[in-house]
Amino acid sequence: MPKAKFLLLAAIITCLIGTGCGSSCTKTTAISTGDLSSHFDGNWMYENKELGFSLKLPNEWFLQTSLGRIQYYVPMAKNAPEDMVRQKTLTLGDAQADKGTLFTICDVKPEEGAGAAITFGLADAASKGEANAELTVGTETLKGMAASTSNDANTITVFKDYGCFSLKILAAYTTPEQLQKIKALLATAKI
Repeated sequence: MPKAKFLLLAAIITCLIGTGCGSSCTKTTAISTGDLSSHFDGNWMYENKELGFSLKLPNEWFLQTSLGRIQYYVPMAKNAPEDMVRQKTLTLGDAQADKGTLFTICDVKPEEGAGAAITFGLADAASKGEANAELTVGTETLKGMAASTSNDANTITVFKDYGCFSLKILAAYTTPEQLQKIKALLATAKI
């Protein structure tokens, strides 16, 4: 009988340490937002070690960012501050309040016309809808939702589940060529 109690206790401890066994997510549960950096050779890289996700960003695209309420676009062909993703962690409460956007990249500035855009963010893992689309990110096919918006724009939103959080990738485009650019870029990711 003592051996059975020991094995039961060992199983419970392993369950609690290894898998979180019934642990719940709270609004204060946090996750790393990763790093977006530029290098002297002009290459941009987004890397989130906690998610095991990285993506080299194309020099000919632009990073959409803001200063207060003003939106501006940083050409990725130039070096930029290493802290473009300013918030180092994100809580589940922020993700549930739709404040989980990490960054957006676009192939053209908006004043040059409608182009391809990809937004990366972290979302509440429970906030997904019914899957009717998919995108391949690296070697993994992620399921999500497709929608048509105004001005002939289309979106595909896919998710990769990480427990309390999901990596959310929103692709926006107006032409099949723009969708192909997005797919080609996402295919180079490591996930």
